[in-house]
Amino acid sequence: MAAPLSRRQFIARASRAGLGVGALALAGCGSPEVFNARRANDLQDQPEAPALAAEQADEHEATEARDQAQSQTPSIQISAPPVSADLVDPLVWRERYHWRELAKLPGQNAGPVEGSSLHVHAPMQFSWTPFDPQGPEAGAGTFLPLIYSQLVVMSAGDRQNAHHGEIEGDLAAGWEVPEPTTLVFRIRRDVQWPDEEPLNGRMLTASDVRISHDAYRSPALPQRSAYQLVERIEADDDEMTVTFHLREPASYLLAKMTDPLHVVGPPHQTDDPNIAVISKSSWSPTYNELKAYGTGPFQFEYTPSGSWGMTRNPRYFKRDPRSGQRLPYLHRIRGGPLMSRTPRFFDRSELWPDWLDKRFHALELRSPSELDQSRELFPGLAAQVVAPTPGRGSGLRFWGGITGGTFADARIRHALSSAIDRAEVAKRTRRGLSAPDCGHDWSHIVDESSPSGFREWPWTPEELGRPYTFDPAYARSLLAAAGFSQEAPLELRMSAGGSDELFSATSLAEVATVADQWQTHLGPAVQMQLLPRRHRTYSEGPTQFTVTQPHEDAQITSTGRLREYTPDPDSLTYGRLHSSNNQFLRDPLLDDLCEQQRHEVDPVKRSEILEQIRQRDLEISWRLPLVNPYGLHARHADVFNVTASHIAHNHDYNPKQFERAWRLPPS
Repeated sequence: MAAPLSRRQFIARASRAGLGVGALALAGCGSPEVFNARRANDLQDQPEAPALAAEQADEHEATEARDQAQSQTPSIQISAPPVSADLVDPLVWRERYHWRELAKLPGQNAGPVEGSSLHVHAPMQFSWTPFDPQGPEAGAGTFLPLIYSQLVVMSAGDRQNAHHGEIEGDLAAGWEVPEPTTLVFRIRRDVQWPDEEPLNGRMLTASDVRISHDAYRSPALPQRSAYQLVERIEADDDEMTVTFHLREPASYLLAKMTDPLHVVGPPHQTDDPNIAVISKSSWSPTYNELKAYGTGPFQFEYTPSGSWGMTRNPRYFKRDPRSGQRLPYLHRIRGGPLMSRTPRFFDRSELWPDWLDKRFHALELRSPSELDQSRELFPGLAAQVVAPTPGRGSGLRFWGGITGGTFADARIRHALSSAIDRAEVAKRTRRGLSAPDCGHDWSHIVDESSPSGFREWPWTPEELGRPYTFDPAYARSLLAAAGFSQEAPLELRMSAGGSDELFSATSLAEVATVADQWQTHLGPAVQMQLLPRRHRTYSEGPTQFTVTQPHEDAQITSTGRLREYTPDPDSLTYGRLHSSNNQFLRDPLLDDLCEQQRHEVDPVKRSEILEQIRQRDLEISWRLPLVNPYGLHARHADVFNVTASHIAHNHDYNPKQFERAWRLPPS
């Protein structure tokens, strides 16, 4: 073990690594007050400004100094954040703010009402084309279905099950699977393109649909992975059918087509699968050159202020199945924040004031205290608690290797998992509004007691069993059996990882909490080191942005919670865990089960395979899931049919619901 650094040395080093004052408070002291008192004393011993300037004068020397400092890994006091004062019971809250309560909101009987506008908190996009090799920018793809139509979409709304979305037709009037390797869509005959060159208001054809999906098979596009098993696509314009011929059954394909990036664009933009897209080096020319238009519920509206807007498409082909009224109800949708803010990462300190000023009408909240504050300003505010996003909870990843490295012995992995009090992690980092996570999607597991026939909520601690039950005595016995003791301790080096700036502080708090628990419950058989994160600066065109990364010397890091689009074709059903997708995992049995579930089209049989995968994964414990936060959402009392789902906490990830969203007129 290296000699510990002084408090002043650690602060200086952490500052170079990018840790802020709040992060240091979590990492090295019990409270902000204690940290500030220590920091005041430490600053008295800081070198003079000329000395600091000299240290930074030569970049080469500064780099060598950092490398030398990092070779002497700090051993610091580990302290978990205090328990928040506004803890809630998630079992109570998920019933109090259940999606079924949305249908009972005051005003439901008065609507739907046509007219008005809706403001959403989505930044200006670099590109509005789905045929972009760069993929979506800061959620760009999530709003494409407002302009374009899709074959199928996921249902959403105040009267629909938010935790088990049903697939419904958009351009598809229906579909069938005559054999496991054939998927046939019947295309509507009442869909009309806008009156723009070169389509000039003509009717949509089956070939238009085929052209877009053939383009998605191009190696240049991020959608390509969903179509890996597609052998060919055929279109019949007379019968208005599109047929997907598959090399093997693909159980995920239909659900994947509901992803917002899988829309049908103008065919003249997609004739060449190796499509050349316009430059993303500037903002305004993008929209003028692209002529972004489609058959969706809204038409793009160029707004030079830096925000974006869309107006009602008068030729939209759909009607509300409940009311029979022509959609959409809203006459306008507008997005922000403004261009003057950082487009890739916009800080909560900028987003929250916009919400309080009612510059937009719905928001994902971070804590129960934010809901309390919102209720004080907006009487009648509607709230919704959503099941955690499957597979997107927090966790710890082993970098020491589980197939021949430090953690190759499963007893070590199980001991570390059994020494984690996940309920305490939820209290200290999520104010209790979290569920224990095991990294698996429960929403495809059969549950006869649920109205949908599938599970609505994640697993309970009792269902997870060992090694996810908090049992320090059992953990210590496993370590002893693996040969670790006070005389021969297990040395652990931890670092908070993840590259999502919105969650880096929480990741650090979780790592500190778990490290504190291991230090407390495993005793001298474990020696802990908590390492500061590394920051890296990248350039994308004229924009520079900074992301956090795990420390290179860490054996265990947090996995983070990235909300970026993933090319994994199973992202809406079950993320694959077999060897080709994980550099640490080599398990033939798990590989075989994962391949089986990808091809099994019967939902009941697939549920059985998924449960086998979950059980096998718990046995292997190749990573240590922690907790998965429930979603907490609020919207103004005059807004309807803007809900969140189990697919993602953000409303924007099911944009098709906006075609049925509406607002009450001012009283």
